[in-house]
Amino acid sequence: MSEWKKLLSIAGITLAVYLLMKYLLPYVVPFLIAYIMVRMLNPVSEKICRRILWKKEVIVSVLLTILLAVCFFVIYLFYGLVMEQLQRVALNFDSYYSCVCGFIDRCCLLAEERFGVEVESVKEFIYSGIESATDQIKVYIVPGVVNYSVKYLKKLASAGLFVLMLFVSIVLLIKDYDEIREKLGTWQLYRHFHNITERMWKQGGMYMKAQAIIIGVVIVLCTVGLWLLGNPYFLLLGIGIGLMDALPFIGTGTVLVPMAAVYLLQKRFHLALGHIGLFLLTYIVREFLEPRLIGKKLGVYPIVMVIVVYAGMYLFGAAGVVYGPVALLLVREIWEEVSQL
Repeated sequence: MSEWKKLLSIAGITLAVYLLMKYLLPYVVPFLIAYIMVRMLNPVSEKICRRILWKKEVIVSVLLTILLAVCFFVIYLFYGLVMEQLQRVALNFDSYYSCVCGFIDRCCLLAEERFGVEVESVKEFIYSGIESATDQIKVYIVPGVVNYSVKYLKKLASAGLFVLMLFVSIVLLIKDYDEIREKLGTWQLYRHFHNITERMWKQGGMYMKAQAIIIGVVIVLCTVGLWLLGNPYFLLLGIGIGLMDALPFIGTGTVLVPMAAVYLLQKRFHLALGHIGLFLLTYIVREFLEPRLIGKKLGVYPIVMVIVVYAGMYLFGAAGVVYGPVALLLVREIWEEVSQL
């Protein structure tokens, strides 16, 4: 195959994967998750079946019920703490706004005194941006946090319906999973699809597991660190900073370093040093874990992974953090399968 044909083939596969993930994936997400869960639970249920004479769907139903109960309990505990901290932010928003404005005024005054820089235009630009952001927060966020609205109840009902559909799909699929696989195995097209999904399962599973471990570790470090530093919003900030750390070019320093600078200007040196130390700790942990858990196992250079995540965020929004690498793996595995034909 010539180089141009290879490039055109890869471009066609990439376009097909993009269209598939952009327009078809949202409609099949519950069933895709159900398939992944069945792949994970099937070996466990088979082992249990050999010890006790229960049907696989009954065993999976019990396991899912226990898993959901534990998840709901943990979410309930975290939800209470997060909502309490969000309400505290909303109720004290005006005082925080005054503190931010005072900090900006002091920075501008210091710049004028030390460097003789005219900062009025910069100051006006910053204040206009802050006022626009605060208007949005007061209109859309604060009322929703302080007063529980019908919109949140509707979202909760939708989430409950999604979980119910997922539960039923998993139980029904695992009941006939072996028979379905046996019948589909007679189709040539399915065998190619099976080869692709098997390689995706190994590669994508490694990536997702690695990302979950890294994000989880960073969230725990940030939450515990901010709690030790006496921050009243330790859980809210810890989760937010940990999730931001998964995004390229952002990281924990985007929040922790400015916080350290504020404490330094306030001459609260122990807090400034603590936030810098927390930033360095999370940075070192990510630098240590990332190449060992992601880069080498995927066979992808770190710079390529950054580009893919950035492109995924541009094309798919926040979900692109996951969709981007998955799309890269899918294109690669489809091309490998096609090239063997």
